[in-house]
Amino acid sequence: MKLKKTLLAISTGAALAASGVSYGQWAGDAELGMTVSSGNTENTVVNAKLDVDTMINNWRHNLFADAYYTKDDGTKTAERFAVGYKPRYFMTKKDYLFGIARYDQDEFAAINGRTTEVLGYGRQFIATPKHYLDGEIGLGARQTDYLTSPDTENLDENELIYFLGGKYVGRLSKTARFSETIRVEAGKDNSYIESITSLGLAVTGSVSAKISYTVRHNTDVTGDKGEKTDSLTGVNLVYSF
Repeated sequence: MKLKKTLLAISTGAALAASGVSYGQWAGDAELGMTVSSGNTENTVVNAKLDVDTMINNWRHNLFADAYYTKDDGTKTAERFAVGYKPRYFMTKKDYLFGIARYDQDEFAAINGRTTEVLGYGRQFIATPKHYLDGEIGLGARQTDYLTSPDTENLDENELIYFLGGKYVGRLSKTARFSETIRVEAGKDNSYIESITSLGLAVTGSVSAKISYTVRHNTDVTGDKGEKTDSLTGVNLVYSF
């Protein structure tokens, strides 16, 4: 049993080293992108993210947060943020159990506040210094406080959801890294799908530039809640630690 635990610690440590995570130390990325224009048109766009991990024994802990804000000619046109915690317990070098606790808010999607909890199973299919691929499946619940409008009066504030997730990271060269992350949360009233595609290019030291394209799709969004699909193209500076 002791040998098995030792081999498990070594194997998961190797997988985490491929993604830049060290035992007992927090490592991750802090991103910031901002555009301000003035003159005939005044426009402000701010996009910020934080994603950090640490590994303690068989546990990997992940903290994440992101925010997006836009203002056109003095009028706020979008504002959303999310914060969450995701623990993973590795049963073998590839298989793990995970949980997700996330809170988000998006008044322009008629969401005054939403809390989501998920429990599930995940597997690392590939974990090498050049390539990383995992997949996850789970079951959870979400509690939503909708803004009052005709389009939200018949929506359930509490519902069960099915969760699917996946992430791929590939190192194209010493200075370039490609990643794709997808998340699906399917409920009775609405299924949410998010895809984040990004390309990171090293600039100097711990600083890199990141180009990302995010697509968010809701299967049931009408009226005041806006379009079913929205997208965001971002160019951020990233500090890795």
